[in-house]
Amino acid sequence: MIISTMEPQVSNGPTSNTSNGPSSNNRNCPSPMQTGAATDDSKTNLIVNYLPQNMTQEEFRSLFGSIGEIESCKLVRDKITGQSLGYGFVNYIDPKDAEKAINTLNGLRLQTKTIKVSYARPSSASIRDANLYVSGL
Repeated sequence: MIISTMEPQVSNGPTSNTSNGPSSNNRNCPSPMQTGAATDDSKTNLIVNYLPQNMTQEEFRSLFGSIGEIESCKLVRDKITGQSLGYGFVNYIDPKDAEKAINTLNGLRLQTKTIKVSYARPSSASIRDANLYVSGL
């Protein structure tokens, strides 16, 4: 098992609802397109940052499925290599389960990573084709 101890949350990492790469969904974790997800999922859709590189879609689904019923989930992977990008999305059916997942799993230590669980920013037409340039890192 990959869970070890709880630690304080970390505050950087991907924070948008943009995803790329092939979906590695399975029949137990359909994509939002497969379920006909509602457009207003701001209180059920979570972004999970700082996931271990070797975490599988099944482990990801199992961890968050232990909190409540999942409508969809996706561990985001690189389009070309298929390697995990270290973040994913979980969309719960019940907003109370999403809140419980944040309260329970945010700051959880998985191997050498401390995951960050928070509400995902809703997708918006105004940010869909936006570019962000970061320099001086």
